[in-house]
Amino acid sequence: MWATKISRDEKSQMNILMVSVGSYGDVLPLVGLGRELRARGHTVTFFTSGHFANLVQQAELNFIAMGSAEEYDEIANHPDLWNPHKGWRLIMKRMMDGALQEAYPLLCSHLIPGKTILISSTLGFVARLVQETHQVPLGTVHLSPGVFHSAYQAPRMPGLPLPDWLPVQFKKGVWFGIDHLLIDPMLKPKLNRFRRELGLPPVSRIFHMWLHSPDLVLGLFPEWFAAHQPDWPPSTILTGFPLYDDAADAALPKAIESFLESHPQPLVFTPGSANKHGKTFFVEAAKSCQSLNRPGIFLTRYPEQLPLPLPHHVTHFSYAPLSQLLPHCAALIHHGGIGTCSQALRAGVPQIIQPYAFDQFDNGTRIKKLGVGRTISKHSFRSRILAESTEELLTSAEVTKACNTIKHSFKDTNPLKESCVLIEQMGTRLLGT
Repeated sequence: MWATKISRDEKSQMNILMVSVGSYGDVLPLVGLGRELRARGHTVTFFTSGHFANLVQQAELNFIAMGSAEEYDEIANHPDLWNPHKGWRLIMKRMMDGALQEAYPLLCSHLIPGKTILISSTLGFVARLVQETHQVPLGTVHLSPGVFHSAYQAPRMPGLPLPDWLPVQFKKGVWFGIDHLLIDPMLKPKLNRFRRELGLPPVSRIFHMWLHSPDLVLGLFPEWFAAHQPDWPPSTILTGFPLYDDAADAALPKAIESFLESHPQPLVFTPGSANKHGKTFFVEAAKSCQSLNRPGIFLTRYPEQLPLPLPHHVTHFSYAPLSQLLPHCAALIHHGGIGTCSQALRAGVPQIIQPYAFDQFDNGTRIKKLGVGRTISKHSFRSRILAESTEELLTSAEVTKACNTIKHSFKDTNPLKESCVLIEQMGTRLLGT
C-alpha cells in the first residue's frame, strides 16, 4: 500500500537518530525499524537504556546509552510499575526528574546539519524538544492506538469507560479534564521549566497534541485493528504491526523443539518481558494446565517468580521468539502488550489477556472485539476461570474462523519497509536532499 518508489536522490544517506523509551516491547520494534533503515543505506544511531546495549549492537546499529541498566532495573523492580494507576506516574516521574536534561545535550551532540532526522517512540520527549530547538525533522512512532486520546473512539483505560455511543463533545470535555487535572500537573511544571531554559514557549495538554510530531506520526498497527479517527494528528499514517522479535529468520532453540515434539500444541504463558511481579500469574497458569491436562510453556526472564516444582508437562524458558513459537501452539495467555498481541494475531492463535497497566486494557478490548480472544481482570485471574475461558476459545468454531481470517490479512505486507519509505520521504521533504 505504501511501497512508493523513490528516486536514488531521495534515498541519499541520512543521519538517523532513534530514541526509544520503555521495555523490550517498546525497544524491539524500533530496533527492527533501525535495522531496515540501515539496510537502506542510512547511518543509524540508537539512543535507549544501557539495558539494551547488546540488543542494539547485535542489530549492527550504533548505540548510545540514554540512562543506565541499573536505572532500568530500578524501575523494573518497583512494585508500582504494573499498577494500572501508579505505573504511568512512576515512569513520568523518572522522566521529569532529570532524564530529559541528561538526554538533551547527548542527542544534540550527534546532530549533523542538513543530514539528520529523528525517530522517537511515544515517550521520547527529548527528541520532540530537539526538533523544536534545532528544526530537525522528527517522526513519532506509536506502537498502539491507546496513545491517541480520541473523543470519537476513545481508548479503553482503567477507570475511564468512554463508550463510542457517548456524545463527542462530552468525551472532549472528559479529555480536557484529564489533561488539566491529572496529566499536565505532573508533567508541565518541570517540562516547561526546562523549555524556558531552552528558550521555548510553555506547552499544555502534553498528551493531547504536543508529543505527536507535526512532521510525521507513524502508527505501527493496521487500520483493521484501530481505524484512523478524525481527531488524530493530521500527520498520522498507519502502516501495520512491525512483527520484529529479533529472530524472524532463526530456528527455535533445540530445547524448545524437543519439548514441542513430546508435548504438541502447548499453551504459552507470559506476563511481559519486564514483569518481575508475575508470581500469581504463573501459579494460576500452572493450576489451569493441570486442570485442562494440557502442556504449557512459561516465558519469563525472572524464574524466581515461578511456582516450584512445575507440573511435569509444563516447562520454562527465559525467552522464545514468538514468531517461531506460536504457530506450534494452541493459545497464548499474556499481559496484552501490543507486540505480543500482534504475534498471536499473525500466528492465528486465540489469546487470553490479563492486563496490568498502560495500553494493555485497550489492546485487550480490541482483541475481544475482533473475536479472537478474551480478557480476564487481575482480580478474576484464577485457575478455574482461566481454564474455562481457554476451553471455550479452543472449542469455538467462531473463534477459529476469526483467527484464520485475521491471519490471512498479514499476507504480502511489510510494514517496516513501508514505514522506512515514509521516513525517507519526510527527510527528503524537510531536509531538501
